[in-house]
Amino acid sequence: MKHLASLLLLSAPLLLKAQNASHSLQKLWETDTIVAVPESVHPVPGTQRLYVSLIDGGAWDDDGKGGIGLLNTDGTHYNGAWITGLSAPKGMGVYQDRLYVADINRVVVIDRNKGRILKKIPIEGSVNLNDISVDPANGDVYVSDSKAGRLHRIKGDIPSLYMQDLPGINGLKVAKKGLYILAKKQVLLADAAGNTQKITDLPNGGDGIEEVGNGDLIVSEWLGNIFYVHADGEKEQLLDRKPEHKNTADIWYVQSTHTLYVPGFNGKTVTAYRLVTEKKKLNPASPVLKSNTSASSVNSTPSVNSTSSVNSTSSVNSTPSVDPAPPVLSWDGSRLYSWREKALAGDTVARRLVQGLRVQADKLLDMQPLSVMDKTITPISGNKHDYMSQAPYFWYDSSKPNGLPYIRRDGQRNPEIYRIPDHASLADLGGAVQQLSLCWYLTGEKKYSDKAALLLRHWFLDTGTKMNPHLDYAQAIPGINNGRGIGIIETIPLIGIADAALLLERSPSWPAADAKDLHAWYAQYLQWMLTSKNGKEEHAAANNHGTWYLAQATDFALFTGDSAAAGKLAEEGKNKMDHQIAADGRLPEELARTNGLHYSTYDLQALFTLARLARRANVDLWEYKNGKNGGIRVALDWLLPYALGEKKWEYEQISGYNKDEIYGLLLQASTVYNDRSYQAAAKKIHPDRGTAMTELTWGN
Repeated sequence: MKHLASLLLLSAPLLLKAQNASHSLQKLWETDTIVAVPESVHPVPGTQRLYVSLIDGGAWDDDGKGGIGLLNTDGTHYNGAWITGLSAPKGMGVYQDRLYVADINRVVVIDRNKGRILKKIPIEGSVNLNDISVDPANGDVYVSDSKAGRLHRIKGDIPSLYMQDLPGINGLKVAKKGLYILAKKQVLLADAAGNTQKITDLPNGGDGIEEVGNGDLIVSEWLGNIFYVHADGEKEQLLDRKPEHKNTADIWYVQSTHTLYVPGFNGKTVTAYRLVTEKKKLNPASPVLKSNTSASSVNSTPSVNSTSSVNSTSSVNSTPSVDPAPPVLSWDGSRLYSWREKALAGDTVARRLVQGLRVQADKLLDMQPLSVMDKTITPISGNKHDYMSQAPYFWYDSSKPNGLPYIRRDGQRNPEIYRIPDHASLADLGGAVQQLSLCWYLTGEKKYSDKAALLLRHWFLDTGTKMNPHLDYAQAIPGINNGRGIGIIETIPLIGIADAALLLERSPSWPAADAKDLHAWYAQYLQWMLTSKNGKEEHAAANNHGTWYLAQATDFALFTGDSAAAGKLAEEGKNKMDHQIAADGRLPEELARTNGLHYSTYDLQALFTLARLARRANVDLWEYKNGKNGGIRVALDWLLPYALGEKKWEYEQISGYNKDEIYGLLLQASTVYNDRSYQAAAKKIHPDRGTAMTELTWGN
């Protein structure tokens, strides 16, 4: 048993640094108020999701109302019923295939792969278990008891008292330096012997604590404050949500993307922020492309400039062919090639972006393959190989004995939809294979192409797990239908997947037979889109659904080599623009929605995608103007000041707006229209660039 031995000054053992930078938080997105009292968030390893602990009752009530939810890292696809039957779940920690959750007086152990409770470990003498942190080196679990002032450790599923006499102990974070602890107002660092050093004091009392790097921390107070704490104890207040009556509970910070996730507790939201550092100094000698592979395994490696900081014996492994532009469709192959050449030549920005992408791709190497067979609900066809989903904006009608038929509430997502994972799984697959394939192209490391190929085979090609190439049962409305044409919007990820597959065709991981089979799958799906009842309905849609239909169909025609069909479909984009874009650039079909700002941006995203693809079919939509003189650029210029918050939005927007939705469009517009003002507007959103994936695909 460890006891609180001493309280030392920070000076000697801890890193001191000059305060040559200031910090702020930039809001990225916020969920609707549908999250059932979220106390803690934790990334799901290898995916783009978050675990969210949901109290859904009294903060310390042993009532069985709580659980664990899932939420995408872009704030979409909330599933509030992944794990149920808990009471007041709070802190969480992950080790291998286990998720540990603090729940009043026990730690619940959950099998992350199967989504079920394995066991509950009672903590003797505990009263109010609060936060959890897991040592990644050995799986030891540390859990705080706020009311008893004790810290427990679970080793091999056996709990023991580790430290005591820590009144109000809450937030924990295992780090290389030791264990960070929040105890009432104190921010402490404990070593392996239980000795503690005080770093600083907080105004009220800490809740969550996260490492930023170099000894710096981000600390939340439940009351609504978030602070940046420098290694020497100096504090900067990053956020005060008390005027909004919103809490800031047990936070999580992702260093690679500078993203802070904040559960709002009584506010019933989860919010994401980007940590912005002013006057940040980059290390120009960062070995971004350095491989862990020995020199003997380097094959066909392009020469690296001798002035580069990359050691010539550890450069790019199994590098792809150096053709000037890979044969991609929606992406710009010349831009990808340029980034790769810059990185190899030692360009600081390029190397930083490639390293950022590598960090994300490394997390995906442990990702479990996804399949339509994963769902527990079977479509009406009786065949689980058929994709299915439920309409998001339709709800149980409490005025009817059986709740049927469901009624529409535009812009309000029914959490029931997350019982069927096909939609979220396809979105996760799309993001994963794009990052993995691009990381292979830029680094040449075969582990990334191997993983991307495995994921593609599992979803599209393997007999036991493949998806049938149709969407007969997508976005069904209970009591009304078994599927709708509107559901075709859920296969937008197939556009990015096609580009990922084209990149992989140059790798040894994706042989010609697999490429041929995937092209055949896309051809069958395109045929279904063009001839089925659901496909024809979506083809005729007047709003963003119709635009996204054309973008998908044009892409799939190009991917399968049907250039005539691609040209015809791309040309139809002019008809969509004739109807959709007003003389001043407004998009009236989208302004009629309850989230008009979001859907206006969403339709612009579709138009940009279609315009990129149309150029491959020798159709120019970028410069096309309809009879009212409306066009893509006119629409972007009208929307931009609202998206940036420079003008007050005059239409309905019942949910928060994420400026990242328009960021990628600004990067593209800067190039397409040769107008640097769009680049300047993009910098208002991300002064120091956006995510690695966005910058590598659209940035300069």
